[in-house]
Amino acid sequence: MLGGRFFRNFLIALALGVAVYLVLVVVAGFDNLRLALSDFDYALLPLIIGLVLLSYAGRFTRWLYYLRVLKVRVPLATNAAIFTAGLSMAISPGKLGEVLKSVFIKQVTGAPIARTAPAVVAERATDGTGMVIWGVIGALVFGGFGLGILVLFVIATVVAIAVLRSKRLSLLAERVLVKLPVVKRLAPHLSEFQSSSNVLLGTRPLFVGTVISFLSWGLECTAVYLCSVGIGLDRPFLMVVFIFAVSSLAGALFFTPGGLGVAEAGLTGGFVSLAEVARGPAVALTFVVRLATLWFAAGIGIVGLVIVRYIIGEVGEETVRETQDGTDRGL
Repeated sequence: MLGGRFFRNFLIALALGVAVYLVLVVVAGFDNLRLALSDFDYALLPLIIGLVLLSYAGRFTRWLYYLRVLKVRVPLATNAAIFTAGLSMAISPGKLGEVLKSVFIKQVTGAPIARTAPAVVAERATDGTGMVIWGVIGALVFGGFGLGILVLFVIATVVAIAVLRSKRLSLLAERVLVKLPVVKRLAPHLSEFQSSSNVLLGTRPLFVGTVISFLSWGLECTAVYLCSVGIGLDRPFLMVVFIFAVSSLAGALFFTPGGLGVAEAGLTGGFVSLAEVARGPAVALTFVVRLATLWFAAGIGIVGLVIVRYIIGEVGEETVRETQDGTDRGL
């Protein structure tokens, strides 16, 4: 549907994931890992998957809210398919590849990509603020470990919001982009992008988005906790949540595809050092958590892409190419 570039990038992320997990297998020891995974309570799997799906439903509600704020109307079923398709970009750096949803919105409604792309930025911002709250709650209980990551993420988020809401900085960026031959085509759209960003990152939308994010991430955090229960660990809920929050935020900060490598290292290191879990079970739990969150999202996202193609047809290759060029540059 999206040409060779999407599948090439997906395969690259998959290969990176395989490499990361092979390293973890070596660290844990294959026999220790196999033994830990063989004891997993698979009866918990439907509940884990159900909680993750409910978490996505909550985030879909936030997406609907953002589009309503921007006064962009999309049929509900089509919008649900578009949102699901965006999950395929969970393996993109910082999930910014989800701007693909704006491409689909343009196909359906004609709304410019620059008008709706800030909704994706607002999603990422409130994902961060919602997860930071969970991390802070854990930090109040356990403290120390990973606290610097939380502070760094808050600073980065505040700076990013300030830049996106600043008309002066937007005009400055436009003057710079006009002089760059590769990206100058983006300059005429910056004004509309900044205008939408200013609306979505205002006090009320930011508060509403953060509340929805906090509740949605709470469902996913509960799913992650059940993963630890399934693996046979007896650790406090907030300890597991704190490790998951810090690791997820670290993956976002380092901007690797899907947080690969960074999130896995954070999860394994947190379970070993803070939760005092042996390396075999710690790596096994990391595998299960990432499968239930990152790779499950990517999998249902691919199904969503197929559904979107059926509903709205082929997306123009030129439009997709321009969008992917932008996300490759971190836009």
